[in-house]
Order: sequence, then C-alpha cells, then structure tokens
Amino acid sequence: MTSAHLRTATAAATDVGRRRSGNEDSYDIWVSDSSGAQHAADTLIVVCDGMGGSNAGEVASRMAAETVVRVFSEDTSGDAARALGRAIEIANDEVHEHGRSRIDLNGMGTTCTAIALKGDEVSFGHVGDSRAYLVRDGRIRQITADHSLVAQLVARGQITPAEAKTDPRRNVVTRSVGVSPTVDVDAERMPEPLEIGDTLLVCSDGLHGQVTDDELAELASGESLERACRELIALANDRGGPDNITVALARLESDDPEDAPRPSRARESEPRASAPRNAATAAAPAPRKAGGSRQRMLQLLIVALLVLVLALCGIAWVVFARMRAERDPQASTDRDTTRSGQESLAWR
Repeated sequence: MTSAHLRTATAAATDVGRRRSGNEDSYDIWVSDSSGAQHAADTLIVVCDGMGGSNAGEVASRMAAETVVRVFSEDTSGDAARALGRAIEIANDEVHEHGRSRIDLNGMGTTCTAIALKGDEVSFGHVGDSRAYLVRDGRIRQITADHSLVAQLVARGQITPAEAKTDPRRNVVTRSVGVSPTVDVDAERMPEPLEIGDTLLVCSDGLHGQVTDDELAELASGESLERACRELIALANDRGGPDNITVALARLESDDPEDAPRPSRARESEPRASAPRNAATAAAPAPRKAGGSRQRMLQLLIVALLVLVLALCGIAWVVFARMRAERDPQASTDRDTTRSGQESLAWR
C-alpha cells in the first residue's frame, strides 16, 4: 500500500450528557496543510476530559487540547510519538501555571488522549482514563491503558473488569494533566500499521463507561463516521448520560480501488435484519452435476405419477358417489309407494 493513495477521514462530537449542567470535555482535530512543510504526522486527534470546581475543568481541557495541537503542529522532528509526549508535557506546564495564577482555577486538571496518523502509521500520547481503541474487521482493541485507581485494582486482581464498571472509585484518576508540575506521559508508536478500513476511536469515560466494547465496535464500523458519533452519544445518553460524552473517529481510506477494505467478519456472520439483500453481489450457486440432474428428474416423475393416481382415485370416488345417490332416491320412492298402498288397504 503506497502512502500516495492513503487518506484519513475524521469526525468528532461532544455532548453535555443528561445530568451535568456544563461540558468539561474538549476535543480538537488538526490536519496538515498542503504547503509541503515537514510535520510529525498528517492528522492529529485530541480528546480531553477536564476536572475541577466551577468551570475549571472546562478551562483545563480546552487549554490542553489547544496546546497539544499547537505544539505538535510546529514539530518538525518526524517522530510522532516523541512529538506527542513533548506536546502533552508542555500542555501540563501551561495548565498547571494557569491554575496557580487564579484561585478559582487552582488544582484544575484534565485527561488527555491524542492519536497522530502519518499514512498507515499511528502514534499515541496518553494521560488519564480517556481511551483510544482500534476497530478492525468488526473487532475492537483498547490501545491505551487507563491511569485510574480501578485499573490498578483490576491489574492486581483485587476486582474484576466487570466490577470496575460500577465501582464507586472508578472516577479516581492516578495521572492527569495540569494538577502537578510534572506528568508521566505514555507516548508510543503502535507496532503494526493500519489496514484500509481500520477505524481509530478516542473517547472520554462518559462514553466507554456506559457503552460496551462490542457496541463501540459495531457503531464505529458504520459507513458514516458522523452518524457513528451521533449514535454513540445517543446510546450513552439512553443509558442515563451521567457524564459529558465525547468521541472522535479516524478511518484509513484509499483512493486506489484495489485497496478496498475486507468485509467485516462480524457483519458477514450476523447481517442486520434491516439491510436489503443485494442479489447482484450474492454468490452464484455451484453448477449441479449431470448425475444429480437425472436423479432430480426421476424424483419429479415419481411425484407426478403419484399425483396422477391420486387424482384418478378422486374422480372414481366422485362418480361412484353420484351413481349411488341416484339409486337411493328411486329405492326410497318404491318403498314409500308400497307403504302407501299397505296403509290404504288397512283403511279399507
């Protein structure tokens, strides 16, 4: 697959949810221009989930997202993972200093999960419990590790992943951007390249806390990324929408018809009932052998003969019934005449 044929489609959306009065989530998408300038990647997606009193979380998430985009887009090193790590560290410095400068913003912080794409290469930078996933062939895999208390408890075997979904400590993060003067960033390059049709999903815990991984994979595999974002947010809100909800999607596509993506195995085995069947693309039946055709004709002939015999039997039965019916009324008339004569003789 040549990079000249590759392109990345993106979409993103955010929602306040059902129980919050304000939205402390932020996202940003950056795409390199065609000026020919050197960049570490061609596309960047950032999702941040803010925390803090009043509007501090909203300020922290917006600052972090904007800073990561600004710093990353200016990086000319060609190393996307290193550039992401540096951008998030600078965002931490700026958010922390801004929080110290104002009493009402003191202690504010945010998660930050960013993915960078250059052709079929993916790098990510990550702090907190927002997540990045890879969706391929209808299957999903989380590519970031949660920096949260429940994630640590699961890793130690103290609680199960299912228990972590409802644990009252699930909102406690162990790393964040802006709370401390320094931050430890997970910044890596994904070892395997993307394939045509692969979708990357980045979201806040307002989505992955309410929607299962299988549901994320199914909806993110839809043809329209914009529609997928709307459906994912709607599903989280249907589950109660207890938190702000943010989702961003990126899909690798190709201009070359020979690079068409493989059909999803999940969709091949379980097609949606509402999807119309395309007779033109249905597999043609295998040609029958000559011996099989003769056997089929013999079976049809036997069935036809049986039907003919049954029909003749039916006709014979009807004829016999009519003849019997014609004889019975005449016999009845003769009996009535004899009886009438006998009665007349008796009266006489």
